[in-house]
Amino acid sequence: MILSIFEVYMTTKEQIKNTGATFTPRGLSVFLAERIAAYAQPKQSRVLDPACGEGELLIAMGEVLDANAIDFSLTGYDANEQYLNFAKDRLMHLGVRKTELHHKDFLQVIDITTSGILPSLFDQNTSEVNNSYDIVIANPPYVRTQILGTEQAQALSKKFNLKGRVDLYYPFLIAMTESLKEGGLIGVITSNRYLSTKSGESVRKFLSENYEILELIDLGDTKLFNAAVLPAIFIGRKKQQRVPSPAGFMKVYEDSNGNNSDLISAESIYHLLKSNQAGYFSVSGKRYKKTTGILKYKIASGTCWEMLSVEESEWVSKIDRSANNRVGDFLK
Repeated sequence: MILSIFEVYMTTKEQIKNTGATFTPRGLSVFLAERIAAYAQPKQSRVLDPACGEGELLIAMGEVLDANAIDFSLTGYDANEQYLNFAKDRLMHLGVRKTELHHKDFLQVIDITTSGILPSLFDQNTSEVNNSYDIVIANPPYVRTQILGTEQAQALSKKFNLKGRVDLYYPFLIAMTESLKEGGLIGVITSNRYLSTKSGESVRKFLSENYEILELIDLGDTKLFNAAVLPAIFIGRKKQQRVPSPAGFMKVYEDSNGNNSDLISAESIYHLLKSNQAGYFSVSGKRYKKTTGILKYKIASGTCWEMLSVEESEWVSKIDRSANNRVGDFLK
């Protein structure tokens, strides 16, 4: 049966709504792979994408590692057989030989202890995927666990010790961390909501405890791909931290108040992201503000991560010093 364009659109829209399947565009995949490779060791690297979809991130990571003369193998998991078959064809046509693709739900494959608390990164596990990979590159689904149905949501909550309404990418973060070797690299695209919301406390706490944070990139409203949420990139090295690591941040948002005379011209958002400059950019007739600086955060704390430039931080400090009271002094 041949579907009409409208039926194809509605089917795709329903899949995205129910599964969070939003594929990573080529440009963003290459950008993420290049940022991860900047920290990779010049040795054999086992690469994992636990929700590989049609294989775009695996392809980009393989191409970038190959260009850097780093030997590699690629492993992908996906619960959707149709996506996986397409990924196999793409990788075969590209001549990528060291590839393993598994039609399995990665959250079911990973071994997590059932003690009722999150396991130590150094616990002994029985699954072959635990503590096995040098690089994880991923764009996991962005849906609330509750949309999966009561039975599956309860099973996930029990396995990963989840409480309340959480996004599916949180258990993926836990599972991906368990799959990485100590010192391994993760580069993951998620919703940026965890950066500044109360509901993101558990994610911030988990990432700060288990990773040396290398880079944080808030892609804001750049609309780089068709997702209902605003995306962010987290890049880290698996390592239990006692003190915060000096991590750089970048955030890019569309701007309507910048000074036209100060605009920096860029061919695309990707050129903007790769530029060493910060400030106001002009991209295809739109204006964006790019802010860079040093990420401020506390380990094992749910407090929001501060992403302010030097000028912004000084402005906030000035207001803070001048304030007699805060809203919290009078209201909950």
